[in-house]
Amino acid sequence: MTDDRMTLSISPLPGPTWNWLKVNDAEIKVPEEAEEALAEVDLPGELSDTMLLDEEDVETLISAESGLGSNFAAWIAGCPVDPVTITASKGMQAETPAVVRLYATNKEAAANRYQVIARQDSELTLVMYISGKDVDAASDGNATVSLDTRILIQDGAKVHLVQVCDGGAAVGSYVDVAAVLGERSELSILQISMGEAEAFFGVAADLQGKSSKLSIDTAFSAGAGERVDMNYIARHHGKHTESVIRVNGVLRENAEKTFRGTIDFIRGSAGATGDEREDVLLLGENVVNKTVPLILCSEEDVEGSHGATIGDLSDETLYYFRSRGIDDETAYNLIAAGRLVSAVQKIPDETLKNELLVKMGELEEEDSE
Repeated sequence: MTDDRMTLSISPLPGPTWNWLKVNDAEIKVPEEAEEALAEVDLPGELSDTMLLDEEDVETLISAESGLGSNFAAWIAGCPVDPVTITASKGMQAETPAVVRLYATNKEAAANRYQVIARQDSELTLVMYISGKDVDAASDGNATVSLDTRILIQDGAKVHLVQVCDGGAAVGSYVDVAAVLGERSELSILQISMGEAEAFFGVAADLQGKSSKLSIDTAFSAGAGERVDMNYIARHHGKHTESVIRVNGVLRENAEKTFRGTIDFIRGSAGATGDEREDVLLLGENVVNKTVPLILCSEEDVEGSHGATIGDLSDETLYYFRSRGIDDETAYNLIAAGRLVSAVQKIPDETLKNELLVKMGELEEEDSE
């Protein structure tokens, strides 16, 4: 990419705060257009990748709120990239996950778009993996992959989404999710950043249907000069809806992280509950850690809460390791690696999970086969 990239304002906070905090939004550099990303798609036989959607489905998907914001949604929609549609028919239960692998390439902006439809009482799992294994370190973060995923979950259906960014220090990933949930529907999201120049995650979920549920689990590890940015929005429209947001990560020297977590109780969402929790381990003097918990409420009969644990390892934890002959640096590395390993273990695709565990030194290559 060249210096003629434009600046795009993304991840707007639904309720702006003081400008000097610099958390109301974020900025990224993108070209006017991105080319279609190199991708491998493996669908189980039960799922369809046809484009047969009715007008109502299309309108719902297009108009769904974007986690990275309307500017990003408009930009990626204008790229010459046709969306891939993955559909689970009514009552269908996919036994194996659909797996999408996206590959960053040197000095190029790549993008992909996906539409996921879970018909009434169906269930599907989608694993999406961004790899930077073929990107030269000399690209200096100019290689980017943008991923737009729009999800419609009808009454009683369930979608499990896993998104892993593994681009390395030379790649930036911009991962956006827009979701609409029907009655008694469920959306669970697992997002993992293995360490990248930039990793931006955005999720906006509209819990329209009564008793719909959203859960987001995020794990990240950011090293020197790397940046992680998250913007999660749960809009509670239906009664007795539930949202849970969990963020767990590690920041090393000169890394930066911003977390915006918004739970919005719309009038009429009586009985709704929302909870967000964050646990961030700081392993350096010059890390930048920003957290913006936001609870918006126009309905009285609701419950919303936020909790955060941010800091170094406790003296008790360090004493435990020291008493067993483990020095502080090793203790830090063990705890940091353990957090990411715990998230990777949840990946439902055995091939990808084992690949990552081998890369992390947690599994011998011969044991992964």
